Amino acid sequence: MHNNMSLGFLNTQVVRLHKAIVADKLSALGISYGQLSFIMTVLHHPGWNQEQLSLFLVVDKAATARAVAKLIKLNFLYREENPENRREKLVYPTEKAKKIKKDLHEALQAANQLLMSDLSQSEKEVLMKIMRRMIDTGREFLGMSSIWQIY
Repeated sequence: MHNNMSLGFLNTQVVRLHKAIVADKLSALGISYGQLSFIMTVLHHPGWNQEQLSLFLVVDKAATARAVAKLIKLNFLYREENPENRREKLVYPTEKAKKIKKDLHEALQAANQLLMSDLSQSEKEVLMKIMRRMIDTGREFLGMSSIWQIY
Protein backbone atom coordinates (compact mmCIF):
# COMPACT_ATOMS: atom_id res chain seq x y z
CA MET A 1 0.00 0.00 0.00
CA HIS A 2 1.24 3.46 -0.86
CA ASN A 3 0.71 5.44 2.34
CA ASN A 4 2.80 8.35 1.11
CA MET A 5 0.37 9.43 -1.63
CA SER A 6 -1.16 12.84 -1.11
CA LEU A 7 -4.83 13.52 -0.62
CA GLY A 8 -4.77 15.74 -3.72
CA PHE A 9 -3.41 12.93 -5.88
CA LEU A 10 -5.92 10.40 -4.56
CA ASN A 11 -8.82 12.81 -4.95
CA THR A 12 -7.73 13.67 -8.50
CA GLN A 13 -7.62 9.96 -9.37
CA VAL A 14 -11.18 9.46 -8.09
CA VAL A 15 -12.43 12.48 -10.03
CA ARG A 16 -10.71 11.35 -13.25
CA LEU A 17 -12.10 7.83 -12.92
CA HIS A 18 -15.58 9.23 -12.21
CA LYS A 19 -15.24 11.43 -15.28
CA ALA A 20 -14.19 8.49 -17.46
CA ILE A 21 -17.09 6.36 -16.23
CA VAL A 22 -19.74 8.99 -17.09
CA ALA A 23 -17.99 10.30 -20.23
CA ASP A 24 -20.00 8.29 -22.76
CA LYS A 25 -23.32 9.31 -21.25
CA LEU A 26 -22.33 12.97 -21.11
CA SER A 27 -21.01 12.90 -24.66
CA ALA A 28 -24.31 11.44 -25.87
CA LEU A 29 -26.12 14.30 -24.09
CA GLY A 30 -23.82 16.92 -25.62
CA ILE A 31 -22.16 18.15 -22.43
CA SER A 32 -18.74 17.91 -20.86
CA TYR A 33 -17.85 16.78 -17.35
CA GLY A 34 -16.93 20.35 -16.45
CA GLN A 35 -20.38 21.59 -17.47
CA LEU A 36 -22.14 18.88 -15.50
CA SER A 37 -21.82 20.55 -12.09
CA PHE A 38 -23.23 23.82 -13.44
CA ILE A 39 -26.26 22.13 -14.99
CA MET A 40 -26.95 20.01 -11.90
CA THR A 41 -26.58 22.99 -9.55
CA VAL A 42 -28.92 25.18 -11.60
CA LEU A 43 -31.43 22.32 -11.79
CA HIS A 44 -31.34 22.11 -7.97
CA HIS A 45 -31.17 25.89 -7.43
CA PRO A 46 -32.95 27.68 -10.28
CA GLY A 47 -32.66 31.44 -10.01
CA TRP A 48 -29.25 31.60 -8.40
CA ASN A 49 -26.92 34.29 -9.70
CA GLN A 50 -23.44 33.54 -11.03
CA GLU A 51 -21.78 34.58 -7.78
CA GLN A 52 -23.84 32.03 -5.86
CA LEU A 53 -22.90 29.37 -8.40
CA SER A 54 -19.20 30.27 -8.03
CA LEU A 55 -19.33 30.09 -4.24
CA PHE A 56 -21.22 26.82 -4.16
CA LEU A 57 -19.05 25.09 -6.76
CA VAL A 58 -15.79 26.71 -5.56
CA VAL A 59 -15.07 28.03 -9.05
CA ASP A 60 -13.75 31.49 -9.85
CA LYS A 61 -16.18 34.04 -11.26
CA ALA A 62 -14.56 34.17 -14.70
CA ALA A 63 -14.80 30.39 -15.13
CA THR A 64 -18.42 30.49 -14.00
CA ALA A 65 -19.20 33.25 -16.50
CA ARG A 66 -17.59 31.23 -19.33
CA ALA A 67 -19.38 28.02 -18.35
CA VAL A 68 -22.78 29.72 -18.06
CA ALA A 69 -22.30 31.52 -21.39
CA LYS A 70 -21.39 28.22 -23.10
CA LEU A 71 -24.37 26.43 -21.57
CA ILE A 72 -26.66 29.25 -22.69
CA LYS A 73 -25.31 28.80 -26.22
CA LEU A 74 -26.00 25.08 -25.96
CA ASN A 75 -29.54 25.85 -24.73
CA PHE A 76 -29.16 24.17 -21.32
CA LEU A 77 -29.38 27.40 -19.29
CA TYR A 78 -30.80 30.90 -19.65
CA ARG A 79 -30.48 34.15 -17.72
CA GLU A 80 -33.15 36.56 -16.58
CA GLU A 81 -32.84 39.97 -15.02
CA ASN A 82 -33.41 39.98 -11.27
CA PRO A 83 -36.52 42.16 -10.72
CA GLU A 84 -35.08 43.29 -7.36
CA ASN A 85 -31.67 44.21 -8.79
CA ARG A 86 -31.71 44.94 -12.51
CA ARG A 87 -27.91 44.63 -12.84
CA GLU A 88 -27.99 41.05 -11.57
CA LYS A 89 -28.79 38.13 -13.85
CA LEU A 90 -30.38 34.98 -12.45
CA VAL A 91 -29.63 31.62 -14.05
CA TYR A 92 -32.31 29.03 -14.84
CA PRO A 93 -32.39 25.62 -16.52
CA THR A 94 -34.09 25.31 -19.90
CA GLU A 95 -36.54 22.57 -20.78
CA LYS A 96 -33.62 20.83 -22.52
CA ALA A 97 -31.74 20.69 -19.21
CA LYS A 98 -34.84 19.57 -17.30
CA LYS A 99 -35.35 16.72 -19.76
CA ILE A 100 -31.89 15.28 -19.12
CA LYS A 101 -31.94 15.69 -15.32
CA LYS A 102 -32.95 12.06 -14.75
CA ASP A 103 -30.32 10.78 -17.20
CA LEU A 104 -27.61 12.86 -15.53
CA HIS A 105 -28.64 11.71 -12.08
CA GLU A 106 -28.66 8.06 -13.18
CA ALA A 107 -25.22 8.37 -14.81
CA LEU A 108 -23.77 9.95 -11.68
CA GLN A 109 -25.36 7.37 -9.40
CA ALA A 110 -24.06 4.53 -11.57
CA ALA A 111 -20.54 5.94 -11.41
CA ASN A 112 -20.79 6.39 -7.64
CA GLN A 113 -22.05 2.84 -7.19
CA LEU A 114 -19.30 1.42 -9.37
CA LEU A 115 -16.53 3.31 -7.58
CA MET A 116 -17.85 2.24 -4.17
CA SER A 117 -18.90 -1.29 -5.16
CA ASP A 118 -16.04 -2.89 -3.23
CA LEU A 119 -16.97 -1.08 0.00
CA SER A 120 -19.30 -2.35 2.69
CA GLN A 121 -22.32 -0.23 3.60
CA SER A 122 -20.60 0.95 6.77
CA GLU A 123 -17.45 1.86 4.81
CA LYS A 124 -19.56 3.86 2.34
CA GLU A 125 -21.19 5.73 5.22
CA VAL A 126 -17.83 6.44 6.87
CA LEU A 127 -16.32 7.59 3.55
CA MET A 128 -19.19 10.01 2.90
CA LYS A 129 -19.08 11.30 6.50
CA ILE A 130 -15.33 11.93 6.29
CA MET A 131 -15.63 13.65 2.90
CA ARG A 132 -18.37 15.95 4.24
CA ARG A 133 -16.17 16.83 7.23
CA MET A 134 -13.23 17.57 4.92
CA ILE A 135 -15.43 19.83 2.79
CA ASP A 136 -16.64 21.62 5.92
CA THR A 137 -13.06 22.12 7.13
CA GLY A 138 -11.86 23.48 3.77
CA ARG A 139 -14.82 25.83 3.33
CA GLU A 140 -14.46 27.10 6.90
CA PHE A 141 -10.74 27.72 6.39
CA LEU A 142 -11.53 29.73 3.25
CA GLY A 143 -14.22 31.74 5.05
CA MET A 144 -17.01 30.19 3.00
CA SER A 145 -20.45 29.27 4.27
CA SER A 146 -21.28 25.65 4.84
CA ILE A 147 -22.34 23.88 1.69
CA TRP A 148 -24.98 21.96 3.67
CA GLN A 149 -26.75 25.19 4.65
CA ILE A 150 -26.86 26.13 0.99
CA TYR A 151 -27.70 22.75 -0.50
